[in-house]
Amino acid sequence: MSRLTGVFGLLIWLLPHFGWATAQAPDLLVYHGDTLRLHSNPLESWLEKLPARPTELNFSTACWRGYEATWLLEDDQLFLLNVTVCGEKPRSVIDLRRWFTLDRQGRVPAVWVSGNLDVVLGELLRYEQMGYASIYQKDWLLTFEVGRLVKQQTFDNTACQEAGPPGGGAEFFNRLHQSIKWASVPKQKASAQKRVFVQFTPDSTGRSCSVVLVKSCGLPYDSLALAAARIVAATDWGACYRFGRWQSFAWIAPVVFTEKNRRRNWAIRPAGVR
Repeated sequence: MSRLTGVFGLLIWLLPHFGWATAQAPDLLVYHGDTLRLHSNPLESWLEKLPARPTELNFSTACWRGYEATWLLEDDQLFLLNVTVCGEKPRSVIDLRRWFTLDRQGRVPAVWVSGNLDVVLGELLRYEQMGYASIYQKDWLLTFEVGRLVKQQTFDNTACQEAGPPGGGAEFFNRLHQSIKWASVPKQKASAQKRVFVQFTPDSTGRSCSVVLVKSCGLPYDSLALAAARIVAATDWGACYRFGRWQSFAWIAPVVFTEKNRRRNWAIRPAGVR
């Protein structure tokens, strides 16, 4: 089980630099009888050359492009099989003869496609509500030139499953509050609550983690929260690499100062914390 179990609700997981605000429905790739998830949209490079985008394409939050395309990879040649309009029930299928000249099997040789296409394989390791940012066990990267497959490479992403807050969300949240110097926290009313938000950003090795304040509550709460955060940050966070490149993640955690948390964590604070 992933160490990220239980993180959500305790920690906010940030994955910057992706344009979509919602996870997008994939295209599909048929290969040797299997239907695979294609986290690339090779029809876009053809649509972009048109004077205007076809009006029959139907926008939805999970399908910004307005369609889902099904492709076939056969004998190293990429073919477009069909295009369905998003958001309609039952879904309408676009007559490809309006756009292309079909071959004898009713397919469209995708000769306009050059570049990399990403096929995701295996189980979902990290779900992210941003475009195709979710990470699966493997990425099968296919490189095409004028619709012909010229290169392929498989990347194993399983290390990403373990990267994250040490011990998982709930355990990390508990350790964070146990590391507070509660003797220095001013007494509060039973109903009072002070919250400080701290961001943790591990480096590419996972063995060093920067800590910064992202929402202040004033002194002494800010300094006490940062001190506790630095204690729990000093451990191995693991590192996530995708396509051989490090994926930068950040987590934001609330540090909550209440009398209830004082009573709960005072007796079990780590050694060296007073």
